[in-house]
Amino acid sequence: GAGASGLQADGCAVFELGGTKAVAYVYGPMETRRGPTFHDRATLAVSLSTAAFGTSVRLGRAGGTRGMDRHSQERSLWIQQTLESAILLEQYPRSQIRLYVHLLQSEGGGVAAAINASALALADAGVPTRDLVVACTAGTLGRKVALDLNREEEMAGGAQLTLAMLAGARKVTLLEVESKVPDGMFSPLYEMALAGCDVLAQEMRACLLEHATQSFSLRMSL
Repeated sequence: GAGASGLQADGCAVFELGGTKAVAYVYGPMETRRGPTFHDRATLAVSLSTAAFGTSVRLGRAGGTRGMDRHSQERSLWIQQTLESAILLEQYPRSQIRLYVHLLQSEGGGVAAAINASALALADAGVPTRDLVVACTAGTLGRKVALDLNREEEMAGGAQLTLAMLAGARKVTLLEVESKVPDGMFSPLYEMALAGCDVLAQEMRACLLEHATQSFSLRMSL
């Protein structure tokens, strides 16, 4: 997985929030004869690696699993399924999109950061999506709810919710809860994560708009 980032990616993006930093590289869509493909749509293969623990996981419809623990495999699948709900895969039959995500620093909310970096990298690669995907985490600290817990707060054992949605439609595409949510706390947690996604979506749209404008002005000046 790590070596693939040395090649010329079709799209690349870095997402940083607090002490967590993710970088994503997109290759494709490209027609492929290797591995299973579908005649009516593209496949998405996701590879996730975490620098902090030296682990690398790979999971994709076109690739099975290789030497990864169940925890990593599960999170890789969350990312894949979340993005599959947004990408217009049917526009690229018999093709594959490969996505490599590296968590360079992980101080909490790693899956959400990986999803956000991936969404930006897909846009950078010009891969058409039905909406912008955005993800956020919220957790409990005693009887309070907070956004984007750090690793120490996560390890304290409170409930944590990871939510991803299609930003424009506000349609939830991923909802995962870790640890038992105390009575009466689910709704505040859910609303906090939704609000966090709304704020992040604004920032991500602004980033994409600025990126597009810079690209446009660069082309105009040639």
